[in-house]
Amino acid sequence: MKTKSFISLLFASVTTTSFAQLEKQEPKYKWSISAAINSVEAQVGDPEHASWGYAYANFNNFGDKINKSLSLSITPKYFINENMLARFEFGLTNINLSSYYNAQTSSSNTNTIIEYQTIEQKIYRYIPGIQWNFLRKKFIESYCGITVSYLHYNHMAYTNRFEGRNLQSNTLTGGFDDKAIAIGGFAMGGGAFMGGNIYLQKHISVGAEFSTSLLYYEIGDTFSGVSTDLINPNPSTTQIYSYSTTSYKGFQFSKILSSFNISIWF
Repeated sequence: MKTKSFISLLFASVTTTSFAQLEKQEPKYKWSISAAINSVEAQVGDPEHASWGYAYANFNNFGDKINKSLSLSITPKYFINENMLARFEFGLTNINLSSYYNAQTSSSNTNTIIEYQTIEQKIYRYIPGIQWNFLRKKFIESYCGITVSYLHYNHMAYTNRFEGRNLQSNTLTGGFDDKAIAIGGFAMGGGAFMGGNIYLQKHISVGAEFSTSLLYYEIGDTFSGVSTDLINPNPSTTQIYSYSTTSYKGFQFSKILSSFNISIWF
């Protein structure tokens, strides 16, 4: 009887401990959603520069540049268990670059050259992944994970207005208004990320994340547009053009992308 009682007690103890351990493994939360702002320059690598053709090279030659580009993303996460999450990032990057150049160097100049350029493009990011949390201490946690990525590049819109102007009479002496389109493309592949969170309170955290991927790119190969002469009388003379530019097809590691986020846990 003593032996049976001891076995029963041992079984009950082991069972209780096991259930307690299982209970500890239950996730503290079921869902999380993060809103992030991401680095833009990391998403504009050499493959995309190639798809822009001469536009990007011409844009960088001279002028005062203004960069109003912005990259935002939302990432819902689901807890598979306490330390493993399934996640899906939806991201939008809006590239918005402009430059302004005025050749006038002094008030004595009677003529000047003015050039205004813009580059605009949107990149859509669809990135499912698995995340593992580790090194959790009080209100701080670290994590890492793997992803599968698909990026869609819309066409690039390029404008270039070039003016020769007499300053005394404020009249045009020459120039053109150029509007062009460079074909976009896509990139797909797999990658990894790591990051950390600081809990401001029980259900809200802020954090940072760094990621990179090995991607297969297919971007660019056609650049076309319309150039309008500014000094001809109405109707203005226009020139329609289309030609092949350097395209990129192949594998390449992306630059390291940094993100700063705020998350809600529930």
